[in-house]
Amino acid sequence: MAIGPIGILVLLVLLAALLVPLIPVRRRRRGGMEGFPFVTVGLLVINLVLFAGNSQRGGLEEAVAMHWGLIPDQASLLTLFTYMFLHGSWAHVLGNLLGLWLFGPHVEEALGKVEYLLFYLGAGIAGGLMHVVVADIFLPAAQSQPLVGASGAIFGVLGLFAVRFWRTRMRVLLFFNVPAVWAVGLFALLQFFAGLHSLADGGATTNTANWAHVGGFAFGMLIAVPLRMREDSRAEYSLEDAQKAQAMGQFDISAAYYRQTLSATPNNADAHRALAQVCVQLRQGEAAHRHYLEALRLYIKAENARAAAGTYGDALTSFEVFPLGPRLLQRVASACEEAQAYPLALSALSELCRDHPQTPEGEMGLLRLGRLHLAKLNQPQNAAGIFGEFLRMYPDSAWKRHAEQLLRDSSQTLTPLPPAATTPRQG
Repeated sequence: MAIGPIGILVLLVLLAALLVPLIPVRRRRRGGMEGFPFVTVGLLVINLVLFAGNSQRGGLEEAVAMHWGLIPDQASLLTLFTYMFLHGSWAHVLGNLLGLWLFGPHVEEALGKVEYLLFYLGAGIAGGLMHVVVADIFLPAAQSQPLVGASGAIFGVLGLFAVRFWRTRMRVLLFFNVPAVWAVGLFALLQFFAGLHSLADGGATTNTANWAHVGGFAFGMLIAVPLRMREDSRAEYSLEDAQKAQAMGQFDISAAYYRQTLSATPNNADAHRALAQVCVQLRQGEAAHRHYLEALRLYIKAENARAAAGTYGDALTSFEVFPLGPRLLQRVASACEEAQAYPLALSALSELCRDHPQTPEGEMGLLRLGRLHLAKLNQPQNAAGIFGEFLRMYPDSAWKRHAEQLLRDSSQTLTPLPPAATTPRQG
């Protein structure tokens, strides 16, 4: 019985489902242009363009492969770099780039763009070196054959992914979810055993450079150690566990996970803020105040005005009094204004003027408080009173003339100008 076009299409879909590599079930955290995987996309485009420009009848031109590919008995520093940007066929290039697209953006997010590019090239070189060494010693049939393909570099990406995102669930064969460390580890182990099998006949019966895969994967796992990928993963997963426990009302467990996160990443502002909220639930006021304070400092240092304003609002809700130093209060007020959280900016400036009137920050804070009433809250009467108070408290201020002008502006807003006289037309 002949299979029609629809049957062929169904078979292709089923075959693709079985051949699709491991798919990470994980949302990347960074959004927008900053989080766009420019390096991964750039590598995809470069590989596609180079293959399309050097292919003949769907395969790589032999002269190009012999000149730019990595030949073990003629290896050079140049070909250790160039081989990873060439591919033998459309199936070869598309298969490799599918793996790069699935895993590359996650590793790029974890490392940063420049570091990721250097890591990718290093993994490709490591995979090529492993292939050259093994071929020169154990695979005589491969010694004069050119190696092309990005799979060594991509296996490096897989190796680092397995360390950094070891607990991330991965979809295998589109149906089963397993931790990344098991799924990717098994995939790499299969490459290792396939490489051992190739030693039996000196590489005469295989065209797959399994040892390049093994070398790239080992490089990815090993380089993850000095890059502190394990510490980053511990902090991320502790944060996830803490949030889950917090949502379930298990505040003691949640606090323990947040502290574990902060032991690995002490400058994690989100963890400080969340732990402060949990400490409030546990009635640990001193600890809550300390973590709110640290979260504020870190958010302001990172120029994250919205998060700083939100943290200050949480603190005011949690405490009847939340004392801050004059300099930090000034910066908190600025962050609240930038985030357009004007009631919070009003609270910060009012506290600054009330508690620290003899400081330079308190003097400037009173002026800013008046401007806030005038320009943002549309309360010229309050603004006029504040500017008058400023001139009374700080008669020798360097900002005296500015305050006088703002007082006049407030008074003019309070007293509308009379309508302009009109001259009657003569008919």
